Amino acid sequence: MQKYLLQAICFLATIALCTACAAPHSQQGPGMIVTFSNGIKGKEVDVLRARTANGVFFPTPGSLGPDKNPMTGGKTMGAAPDGRELLQWVEFEWQVWPYPYPDRPADPVARQVWSEGVHALSRSLPIQTARVAVRSRVPQDVIDEVLASNRQRAPNALPDKDLWVYFIWYETGIKFRWRLLQGCCKMLREGDDELAP
Repeated sequence: MQKYLLQAICFLATIALCTACAAPHSQQGPGMIVTFSNGIKGKEVDVLRARTANGVFFPTPGSLGPDKNPMTGGKTMGAAPDGRELLQWVEFEWQVWPYPYPDRPADPVARQVWSEGVHALSRSLPIQTARVAVRSRVPQDVIDEVLASNRQRAPNALPDKDLWVYFIWYETGIKFRWRLLQGCCKMLREGDDELAP
């Protein structure tokens, strides 16, 4: 069941991205590259659902193991569920699991016991929810710089500058960071929530 749900989510995300790419160039926003990571030591974050202000489902990374440096680890993807416009906010639902979780046994009887334990634990873990503002936290001049880069790019080429946003889970909730990158690696500016050392 989970496999089919994941496939359906991936299919819908692909449609959303294709729709966003098909929008007239002048109607596109800055778009964003999203990194999800986990700063909770000894825990795994299982992101169950995410949605945007207009009710569109937002891509989720699935499970996130702990990262020593959340700004360089995690899972990264393009995200443009609102036609490349910068999102007003994203609301996430997640559970925090023990990490590492015991491996799935090969023996069928032991695997059944293990599976029942996983399901019992899943039902006992609270589902946490948080809404993270996005648009109001990225300075307008950064958005304008990305838009200008998009307008100046050659046909069928990538823009010179990209907006990267980071959703990082901690015990206290989700931290948000943004970065303006030139090319693959040169950071021009960054800002928002301070991260734990």
